[in-house]
Amino acid sequence: MPNEPNSAGLIQILLLLAILIPAIFFLLTQQKTLQAIATGNREMHPGLVWFQLIPLLGQIWQFFVVTKISVSIQRQFMARQDDSILGIPDAAAVEELGKRPTFGIGMAYCTLNSIGIIINVGYPGSAVSGLFTLSGMVCWIIYWVQLAGYKNKIIRLNAFA
Repeated sequence: MPNEPNSAGLIQILLLLAILIPAIFFLLTQQKTLQAIATGNREMHPGLVWFQLIPLLGQIWQFFVVTKISVSIQRQFMARQDDSILGIPDAAAVEELGKRPTFGIGMAYCTLNSIGIIINVGYPGSAVSGLFTLSGMVCWIIYWVQLAGYKNKIIRLNAFA
């Protein structure tokens, strides 16, 4: 019997780490994406992404972060178009013109996760909550991959600028 509380505590710590470690790498990707964007094109300071770790506030703040990163990426590509030689737009800038990169899938992940949490508060362990949470996680992974792709594209374009 004395081992039961210790094993339960260990499981809780492992679960916390299983959630926290990917979250930290995700936030690092968001921060590095903003750092790759020229200061004048950023909608927010890169360090502000870490507010998402604050319980409850982070759930709301993630919507702002996704929006501001999307606008920042868009502004970065628009600036590349404005800086083109002889007024001929850069191919990458034309591709992104008028788009809000990562916005749709980012909002989907934020919304689905939030709905999953709200349902879980009212009906703990419900299958519907799990469905929203699982869908949100899939969108989160897709968003993360897209975000990393845009970060790498911006870094490559900055190398040629």
